[in-house]
Amino acid sequence: MTAAPHVPVLLQETIDLLQPGPGRRYVDGTFGFGGHSAALLTAGAEVLGLDLDPAACAACANLAAAQPGLRCRRDSFRNLDRALADCGWNAVDGVLLDLGVSSLQLDDPDKGFSYRADGPLDLRFDPDRGEPAAALLAELDERRLADLLWSLGEERASRRIARALVAARAQAPVGTTFRLREVVESVLPRGAKPQPVLSRIFQALRIAVNDELGALEEALLKLPPVLAPGGRFVVIAYHSLEDRLVKRFIDRERRDCICPADVPQCVCGHARSLRILTKGALAATDEEAARNPRARSARLRAAERI
Repeated sequence: MTAAPHVPVLLQETIDLLQPGPGRRYVDGTFGFGGHSAALLTAGAEVLGLDLDPAACAACANLAAAQPGLRCRRDSFRNLDRALADCGWNAVDGVLLDLGVSSLQLDDPDKGFSYRADGPLDLRFDPDRGEPAAALLAELDERRLADLLWSLGEERASRRIARALVAARAQAPVGTTFRLREVVESVLPRGAKPQPVLSRIFQALRIAVNDELGALEEALLKLPPVLAPGGRFVVIAYHSLEDRLVKRFIDRERRDCICPADVPQCVCGHARSLRILTKGALAATDEEAARNPRARSARLRAAERI
């Protein structure tokens, strides 16, 4: 079966906010399969595409063969400052971070991102770095596993599921997506829908394996220094943990003081660096969500360096 083509989420909103044009430079920190980057290049901009997935890097190289304004690098967006230095760019006019996983990653059973197809329980963006999710499940004790499922998946049944996973691995390794699915479904109440629970469990393991929140926090701190004055960034998040980090970062950087409210006089020396561009978070229209189900959970926030 042929996988559905990748459709970039909130494409027009992203382009409107980033304002690409000739002579302008951008970092696409999550190149994926190039949907957003292609639009930036069409507008005449130069783009540095970053991604950890080998398939995404191959897609970037293929597009770069026909687009001289595109440069590609296999790296995490947490290292965007180093990536810019390596290609000789001092500052850029915009940065895009489209977080989460692409539809093509979800459709590849060898990557283990989806509970809908059987495959190795890997969940890594970069298969050459770190440990797969199966190793994480084999190593964590029950308490730490429950804490992980709660903190990164917001799963209310985290303790019951962790207990079941520890018991199951004593009988046989939890090394495939269907094995994990089987164990989780075995402890759900009769009549409960397994899909939302499975989505949260897979999300928690994926975030942990790839240190997604740590990478996002690190990248956010580097955004104001790498943006030229008037430069903009757009972040598209797909769950509340990511979106909350972005919102808090923008809220802090748009203020002149970040001292606690009970401090009588400002002593932090913090200088405002950002102007917010989106009132709240932008969501996909009903029409886009109907065309592209992945867009339903997307939340876009953007800011400008002042």
